[in-house]
Order: sequence, then structure tokens, then C-alpha cells
Amino acid sequence: MAKYFFAPIEGKSSKYHWAVVILSLLVFSWFIATAIRFKLGFWITGLNHSITWGGSEVLFVLFVGLSAGSLLISALGSIFGQTEYKVLSRVAALNSVLFMSAALMMLISSWGRPDRILLPFYNINPRSMLSLNAFVYSSYIAVGIIYLWAQLKNSEKWSRVLAIAAVCTAIFVHSGTGFIFGVINGREMYFSSLTPLAFVIAALSSGTALAMIILHYSFKATHRKIDKRFFLQLSRVMLGLIMFVMFIVSIEHLIHMYAPEHYEGEKYVLFSGSFFTYVFWIQLYLIGFLSPIFILLYPRTRSRLGWILFASGLHVFGIVGERILFILPGQFLHIPLLPGYEFSSAAYGDGATINYFPMFTAWVQYIGVIAFVALAYLLLIKWLPLLPQEAKLIKPKPPEDLLIEESGEVAEGDTNIVAGSAEAEAPA
Repeated sequence: MAKYFFAPIEGKSSKYHWAVVILSLLVFSWFIATAIRFKLGFWITGLNHSITWGGSEVLFVLFVGLSAGSLLISALGSIFGQTEYKVLSRVAALNSVLFMSAALMMLISSWGRPDRILLPFYNINPRSMLSLNAFVYSSYIAVGIIYLWAQLKNSEKWSRVLAIAAVCTAIFVHSGTGFIFGVINGREMYFSSLTPLAFVIAALSSGTALAMIILHYSFKATHRKIDKRFFLQLSRVMLGLIMFVMFIVSIEHLIHMYAPEHYEGEKYVLFSGSFFTYVFWIQLYLIGFLSPIFILLYPRTRSRLGWILFASGLHVFGIVGERILFILPGQFLHIPLLPGYEFSSAAYGDGATINYFPMFTAWVQYIGVIAFVALAYLLLIKWLPLLPQEAKLIKPKPPEDLLIEESGEVAEGDTNIVAGSAEAEAPA
């Protein structure tokens, strides 16, 4: 059994202070860009009459998935008794709250009337998932905060109870987000019963990948020690999840190819040579699915920490492509209002394929929200005991579990711990 002693980082180095200052400026730029967007209108971000969901909604869905995946990973140790994974529990619970907060920041800043934020709470429509999500998202954040508080208080009983509640809420949150798009039967690229399931599995795989990246660089930047076998075990979990989400996505697109009402949309995405064709085959399948699977299966790379982290980064990048494919292509294609007839409208672009690319103001908003997550993380790990002083996996180590360093093989019997002290702490 592994036992961890959590403590805040010192955060006294110049690198830490410079990181806080730069991230603070980027977050401030988000406020400025959002104010300009509210003043001048949506056109300044690249949106138009046909494309009303753009990059903000892509990041919203991505952040919700990363949040749900992080919370599910955080609950592994409390629910299933896998105490070795408690090294992740506090950081993952914190990230789940931060990513969901960032998702809501991204969503609200894309509204035309953010002053109506309380409207869904007293004007409820049970048949609208958008209406119900106001309660779902706020409840999710509340459960995540309370769950993190229970861990900070070292309450095993409440941590287990809240972990179960957190898992149920996380699954419901991301299934509900997928449900928003899956029930839009007026848009051929959206309507699918597999969308909620694909969202949940992609959240788990990308959440696992991002958790490993954050955990590694957090320990490396603060010069704390962590057993590399954590990453080896988590990489096997991630491998299975990547295969599962690739299977679900492939089945969904294959089924659409056989449906006449979906064929035109699938042909546009898969074979038209458009931007989305490259996103699908290169960003999603080659970079996000096949490359990580090869790295995590190939004997010379599957046990190397550098390659595991590289595969994790590739998969997160691929999931960004998956989110793009969920949000944008369904709006680019025209709606067949009169089946069997072709018509066009110069004023509104009816009957034509639409183009969209985010403008400068939108990119400032995207970067600012990402900076908010990073800034809040840096400040909270300094104020709260979220990272273990040392994370050592105490369990029998069979030969196949030996992790190879980039410089060479680890001798049998080595504890495989990163060398370093907790005195000089700064972000990488």
C-alpha cells in the first residue's frame, strides 16, 4: 500500500513569479476581448448567420470532457480501493473543477446576453437539455469542490461517498453534453445515439492522458519524487480507452455511411478534401488514435516515460480534432429544407457550404481561458496541500513492469524514483 504526505509547494522562484505574471496578463486579455465582443457583436470573432457555434463551443465541449475525465480518474482510489492512485486524486479533483469553470467561462463569454445567466434556473424546460444543464453543471462543480475538501480533510468515509457521487455526476454531465448534439435531428452530422457514449469514453481517455502530463511536469518542476511505474500503469489504462473510443467513432461514421440522409455529410467530412478531411484522417486517426496505440504497444517505446508522455500529448491533440468534428461540420453543410430541390440565397447562404475561421478576438479569448486554468492551478498548489512530497509505488515489481529511462535501462530492484528535492520549486 502506498501512503502519501501532501504539502503545498514553496513557489518562491523567479520562474514561478514570472509564470504567474504572464498568465495573469493573458487572463486580463480575456476580459478585454470579451468586453469588445459584447460591444461590437459576434462578427468580430468570425461567426456569421450560419455558423453560430464556433471555437468557443469546441473548447467548451473539450473542457467539459477533460473535467469529467479528471474527476473519474480522481475517484479511482476512493471507490475501488486502488490506493496507489491517490497520488492523482487531489490534483485530478482540482483540475475537474478548474476545467468545468473554464468551460462555463468559455460558454458564457460566447453568449449575446450573459446577463440572462440566471434565466435557466427559474424558467425550466424539462424537455431541453440546455435548460437542465444549468442545474447539472452547477451541481457538478459543487460536488467536485466538496469532494476535494473531503480529501484535504483526509476523511476516508466522506471521500468514498463523494467519489461515488462525483463519478455519477461526471458521467451524467458528459452524457448530457453529448445528448445536446445527438438529438439534433435537423442537422445530419449531429443526430446519433452513439454520441453520448463516445463523449464519455473520449473524456476518460483524454482525461487520463492529460492527468499524466500534468502530474509529471508538476513533480518535475517542483523537484519532488515520483515513481515512474504510475505512468506505466496509467498508460495501459489509456491504451484500452483509446482503442475503445476509436472503435466507437469508427462505428458511428460507418453506420452514417449506410444511411442516405447522412451520406452527404460523411462524404464531405471523409473524402471531400476539405479542412475536416485532414482533421479526421490526420489529426484524429493518425495522430490521436493510431500513433499513441503504436507507441504504447511497441516494445521499445511502451515502457519509456518520454514516449508515454508523447503519446498522451498526441491523444489530447487528437481529441481536440474530435471535438472540432462534433461541432463544426454539422453547421457547414446546408440544411435540405426541400428534399429533391436545390435553391440558394445570396443574403443568408442557404444551399451553400459555409466557411468559418476564428478571428483575432476569438483567439485572445481562447488563450485567456486556458491561461486561467494554468494560473489557478499554480496558485492553488502553492496555497493548498495538493501534491505529495514523494510518490512511491510500494508493491511487488515483476520484470515486465520495469520502466526504462531515456538514458538507459533501470537495474532490477531499483525503486525507479525521480531524483530531486522539494527545496527549489518552479514551473518547468
